[in-house]
Amino acid sequence: MTFSPTHPDPYQQRRQGRRRVRAVTASLAAAAAVGTGALAIGLADQSGTAQAATTDSTTTGSPTGSTSGDSIAPAPQAPGSSGSSGSVHASSGGS
Repeated sequence: MTFSPTHPDPYQQRRQGRRRVRAVTASLAAAAAVGTGALAIGLADQSGTAQAATTDSTTTGSPTGSTSGDSIAPAPQAPGSSGSSGSVHASSGGS
């Protein structure tokens, strides 16, 4: 007579669980690597376009696609930085 267990081997279930965790971890690592590569390629394409625009501006004297009204204004002065309001420093209050 052969003995057949009625319950599955708990060690077998543990091994299968570990295999599943390893498979999921490996697939996530592969997805992260592919995503990182795609991001690097996208950024490289953008920098290549920016570099080409810079090269155009140095050879022609004006940036590509710009108008004469394009300019960058300096940032406005922060409130209270004029110095006429007394001591200006970061403080939590108190005396």
